[in-house]
Amino acid sequence: MTVNTGIRWTREEDETWAANFELELVLKYNPQKGLADQALSEVHEMVTETGRSARDLFDDPRQYAASVAAERIDEAHTSRVDLAGTTAGERFTAGLTVAGFTGALLSAIRWVRDGIWVDVSWATLTSVSALAAATVVACVAVALRTAGRVPAMRACIGAFAVGLVGGIAAASLLPQRELFSLPAPVLLAASVVVMVGAHWLPDGTADRWFARARGGDSEAWLRRLDGLLRGRHGMSAADARGHVTEARSHLAAAPELTAQGEFGDVEIYASRLADGPGRKRRAQRRRLLWVGLLAVLVVVAGSDELRSPDVASFRFWVPVLFLASCAADMVQVWRDVHRQKR
Repeated sequence: MTVNTGIRWTREEDETWAANFELELVLKYNPQKGLADQALSEVHEMVTETGRSARDLFDDPRQYAASVAAERIDEAHTSRVDLAGTTAGERFTAGLTVAGFTGALLSAIRWVRDGIWVDVSWATLTSVSALAAATVVACVAVALRTAGRVPAMRACIGAFAVGLVGGIAAASLLPQRELFSLPAPVLLAASVVVMVGAHWLPDGTADRWFARARGGDSEAWLRRLDGLLRGRHGMSAADARGHVTEARSHLAAAPELTAQGEFGDVEIYASRLADGPGRKRRAQRRRLLWVGLLAVLVVVAGSDELRSPDVASFRFWVPVLFLASCAADMVQVWRDVHRQKR
């Protein structure tokens, strides 16, 4: 049985075929929601009616996934997703979900280790508040990048840096005298609320929060094109500028033309420009960048534990395991790049 729990296959070979098809379609082509289930339902119907295997009817699952992607994944969908196949709203909700889960995990560990009551000082109150705010701002920044709003993303990155540095400084500089005590389950419950709320927030609603208003003149269209190419599709500033300059020159040669009328929807046009063999390289480069940044944050956050290792403490092994995971991910990307060059 595949992810689609409504389909049950009578033959194991058909179940394996369906799993390979779904894996290929979802991971390689990033289809719109429901397409994989719809295609598998059609395959199941044909298999049931004819009594033949899925491989006999539809050949190799990877080839069939490619044909389904070519025929049914529309530009309206592909133009809204970034290099990882996610929309701005999905980036935001996924980030908050991970943040809530991390907070719940840390709260549970603190509860088990130190008891039900947590002492709160000016240092802990200020630092935790600053770091929580910085986390939310980081989620917003990632969503803004996918939305193609590069200037707003940069502003959020600056705010994130201020919050991160301020939180770290507050933890060491402000008074440690206890102000009050707080039950650890309260912190755990607050984190769970964030995690569950982010998980259940409709991605379409979150997408609208980060979408830029339609309309505007040709210059606004060109600025939007530049932001989409650099943010959503991961192009370098020079490459994006080249595409924008070419479009501007084309419009200048015929002043009666407008960007919207000549090139159409800016998101679809940007997606067409970004498509091609360079897209996968940009995705790999972006993945390496984010994994590297995560590794740096882990080193900074766990610097005390890493400098004075206590192999019997989980506080030592948590950053070590995170760094090992980052290293494994980077090695995998390097192998993929090396394989493509052969």
